[in-house]
Amino acid sequence: MRGIALLRQDFICIASTLQVRHATAVSQQDVKSAFSYCVEQVRTYDYDNYVWLLQLKQELRAALFAIRCFNVETGLVGETVKETGLLPIRMQWWKDAVNSVYRDKPVKHPVIQALAQVQAIHPLTRYRLQRLISTREEDLVGMHRMGSIAALEKYAEGTSSQLLYLQAEAAEIKDSELDHATSHLGKAVGISQLLRGTVYHAQRRRVYLPTDLMIREGVTEDQLTRGEPSPELNNVIYEVASTAKAHLDEARAMQQKVPKEAKALMLPSVACGLYLDALQNNAFDVFSQNMLKGAYSPFWHQLQVKRHYLLGTY
Repeated sequence: MRGIALLRQDFICIASTLQVRHATAVSQQDVKSAFSYCVEQVRTYDYDNYVWLLQLKQELRAALFAIRCFNVETGLVGETVKETGLLPIRMQWWKDAVNSVYRDKPVKHPVIQALAQVQAIHPLTRYRLQRLISTREEDLVGMHRMGSIAALEKYAEGTSSQLLYLQAEAAEIKDSELDHATSHLGKAVGISQLLRGTVYHAQRRRVYLPTDLMIREGVTEDQLTRGEPSPELNNVIYEVASTAKAHLDEARAMQQKVPKEAKALMLPSVACGLYLDALQNNAFDVFSQNMLKGAYSPFWHQLQVKRHYLLGTY
């Protein structure tokens, strides 16, 4: 509840600012309702990011919740739309909705309404929002097939990295070193999230492991969907996790070059690192009980987020 209490002040602050800087009449209640929805969605569907977002300064928290909720909502399309033929239609709706923000006529959806308020204060690059949608659409239409590790990296760059770029824009931080670190961190986070969802996706007959590695190791999709662990599957997981870890290490190696005020925006690295460490400690077996139970303690995650935030590291 502490998070919600903190954010109530954010809503009031944003609404007051918008009344000065946004030509369209927007009531404080409308703004509060839109951002409240964003916070609840992130807390429900993306708790790891909810945790670190609460550490940010008041003037930035609500904006990043709107951006993160946009990611949640577009990510849920594949879960909520059951007919494959309707997926492109729904994704096109999101593309049109983003365009409505830049025409100053945002559609009546809480996430789009919140993004419109953020855009009025902190201009966001339309291309990044649209690329995230397009990347998800290509994944859904392509039936969740990743041919290689390079395909995983491309997907992660089109989703997680774009979110990190948007966060920097909302914070009004422009820095080439930050962009470089962000690209690596986005790939690390995106790939680790796909690994984390391996069992969940397999239960729904979706596979995000590289096809070429599965063929090399003799792992079949049926094995995954049946939930059958094997040393060969662990080898595939190891290869993918090693790629994510290399990107994470590269992003962290650049800490001294990243602007001090941007380091808090890189805190998604904490959950990423904890998950990859847990994988290694469990012999890269995604079906082990420790991994199925969540890989790491939520409380430990919170402590590590707080520690890195206070030290100015990630």
